[in-house]
Amino acid sequence: MRIQITFSIYFASAAFITSIFVGLSLIFLIEADWYSALLKESIFLLPNGIFILLICIIFGAVTGWIIGYSVHQKSDEVAASLLEIEQGNYELKHEKRKQHDDFLIIWHRIEGISRRLKEQAIVQQKLANEKVEWNNQLKEEVLTKERNRLARELHDSVSQQLFAATMLLSAINQNPDPTSETAVKQRKLVEGIINEAQSEMRALLLHLRPVQLDGKSLKSGIEELLSELTSKLPLEVIWNIQDVALDKGVEDHLFRIVQEAVSNTLRHAKASLLEVNLKQINQVVFLKVMDNGKGFDVDNTKSGSYGLTNIKERAAEIGGSVKMISILGKGSNIEVKIPIY
Repeated sequence: MRIQITFSIYFASAAFITSIFVGLSLIFLIEADWYSALLKESIFLLPNGIFILLICIIFGAVTGWIIGYSVHQKSDEVAASLLEIEQGNYELKHEKRKQHDDFLIIWHRIEGISRRLKEQAIVQQKLANEKVEWNNQLKEEVLTKERNRLARELHDSVSQQLFAATMLLSAINQNPDPTSETAVKQRKLVEGIINEAQSEMRALLLHLRPVQLDGKSLKSGIEELLSELTSKLPLEVIWNIQDVALDKGVEDHLFRIVQEAVSNTLRHAKASLLEVNLKQINQVVFLKVMDNGKGFDVDNTKSGSYGLTNIKERAAEIGGSVKMISILGKGSNIEVKIPIY
């Protein structure tokens, strides 16, 4: 409606100005008694000049209304087509357009936009399907790799420890004097081996926990993990975890790094104290995992176990760095720095 009114006013004004201009031109250029003809003589009780002006204004208004109505219809069609595109319907109705249609170039642009958006939607769906397939394949590869690693770890550590304990128990049973010094030492040795095997099993079980936080915050996930260790192991665990806002992928990687570091402590450090700190300073997140265990030689290539290597790789994947400090007989300190962008 607003378009019709605007066009009517525009055309009526144009007709009024044109009629005034034509009338004045006739008066000054042609010698005649225009005053009597336009003002004294009348039609329908109106002077001829005023009647002509009214006719011009009405004609201009009607013409503007008709043209405005046509423009309004075309703009409504354009708006409806854009709404269809906005709602995701890229199959526009192809109506036969006249070649002299002033909106033809606009329709070509709209159809071009619709065609490109449709192509993008097809590509996005294809990429989404490929991503799902790739994720499933990657997940299966990771699970297979993790199963093989756990099987290897069980064979190399727990299985051998239990085998050694079994051999010692057989020797104890064959000892005619169970109270002898040798038998007592063997029993203590068996107890130590079984405790080591138990710690090894608990460390390996950490890797069977969910790799992702499953909707939990990083703070909640780490605190739950450490609380569980405190309740099940004769190990003093201290932690100070800030509630840091990070992207989900970064949180999952940091959580997995904590799991790896704690697992290394349980398996190798023989520590009585474990401390975990997580805090943010400016645009950097710091994760520290410390223990008072037996330590290791950082420069020794044999110390680059799967867990430590995995920590470095996971930190690198999120743009971070790892610093390891260890003193034999004093303990270890693993510090991970992750910049936040």
